[in-house]
Amino acid sequence: MLNRFFGNLEKVVGAINKVFVLFASLMMCGLVVIVCADIFMRDFFRSPFVWATEVTEIFLLQITFLGTAWVLRENGHVVIDVILIKVNEKTKRILNFISYLLIAIVGGILIYYGFTTTYSHYIRGVFNPTAIETPIWLIIIVIPLGSIPLFLEVFIKVWKMLKR
Repeated sequence: MLNRFFGNLEKVVGAINKVFVLFASLMMCGLVVIVCADIFMRDFFRSPFVWATEVTEIFLLQITFLGTAWVLRENGHVVIDVILIKVNEKTKRILNFISYLLIAIVGGILIYYGFTTTYSHYIRGVFNPTAIETPIWLIIIVIPLGSIPLFLEVFIKVWKMLKR
């Protein structure tokens, strides 16, 4: 029963990660185009895009939070393995568990405060006083949304670790 639950959870989180990474990849492509076009316009026509810096900043935030859970799933985060190569397997598992626990705590905090802050900005109608005047809640909603699969991915990792 528990195996089926975590197996289904892994499939759902995996599907969410694929969608998020697709959006992050498209944003990365858009980011490259915007930066190159802005440089071209600035250097050749002395008329850069007024909105390029703001969109670049927004995309960088979005890319970060949309891809974090996928990177954890693929074990792609930066690790300092100087300690891990010197300890036995049991100690590695304990250290990994502590790491997952810290990720879950941070993920939970990002989900809770991300949603409360996003909702607060939405209710108050706060916007970014820049060229495109983007509502702040549209920019920061990615923080709690991207942290949900990260939070769930931790439980999947712990489940797999305990199964071994």
